[in-house]
Amino acid sequence: MGPALDPVLGAAFPVFALVACGVLAGRFRLINPGSSEALNRFVYAFALPAMLFIAVYRGSMDELLGSGSFMLGVVLATFGTALAGFALSYYLWRGTAGESVMRALNASFANTGYLGIPLVSVAYGEHAALPAALATVATNIVSFAVAIVCLELLANPRGGGVAKALAGVARSPLIWPIALAVVVVAAGVKIPLPVERFASLLAAAAGPCALFAIGLFVSQLSIREGFRASWPTSALKLVLHPLLMAALAYGLLAIDPFWAKVAIVCASLPLGATAFVLAQRYNLLEAETSTGAVLSTAASVLTVSVVMALVA
Repeated sequence: MGPALDPVLGAAFPVFALVACGVLAGRFRLINPGSSEALNRFVYAFALPAMLFIAVYRGSMDELLGSGSFMLGVVLATFGTALAGFALSYYLWRGTAGESVMRALNASFANTGYLGIPLVSVAYGEHAALPAALATVATNIVSFAVAIVCLELLANPRGGGVAKALAGVARSPLIWPIALAVVVVAAGVKIPLPVERFASLLAAAAGPCALFAIGLFVSQLSIREGFRASWPTSALKLVLHPLLMAALAYGLLAIDPFWAKVAIVCASLPLGATAFVLAQRYNLLEAETSTGAVLSTAASVLTVSVVMALVA
């Protein structure tokens, strides 16, 4: 367990430490806790689009199209866990449809971009970054496209039906950068180096700002209350998601063993901070989502190390 734990600590500690910095800044009034919303707007409108564009742009069409079984496994495992989260919320807790969509996302959205890529790169070498990046792309395209459509339909107070929901997805800064990058890669276009460096700088800000904003928001909450609400979806994220991915990778789909290992480790990751960006944007389960991100990240130091030891 020792060797497996080292890369987990090396990647998870900075993530959790950034959240802790936000909590301390809010508790000691070093920064106004209300700044969480401003930081999230920056992440949502600028930093995340740049991160998603760069992740796809630095790949190739062969890489994007030649990993069908891997991408299918990631999508099916994510959807399966999301359905479990939705059913738990809607049928057992009698949550609203909008709340249940948010809980489905909280149960299934892995922190692949911020935590997974550096984690598997440290643990398995730089060649593990490609499947982790493709898992990030698949999760963002599928999970966020479906979540945004559902939230536009169910949680947007303006309403407007399916047409407006699809238009909202098309305009979403979490969707169009991926589509743009796919077009650029397919056309073989190389963007100017200064533009790529600018996008890389923006992309580098996405993770730290989102995590710090979570800490600021959590500093205003009762952690005990948030824990009671968030631990069931955190359990689905850390336990059910990697189990489903392992069943698909080793039982039903023909996935390269190394890529299967990376997929299972990525599925075992905690809730991604980006989920909180959507929760705050739609005013849905903000406390539960932010606490769930903190709780699952802390617990993942143990659970991910167990998963890594099992697939080693």
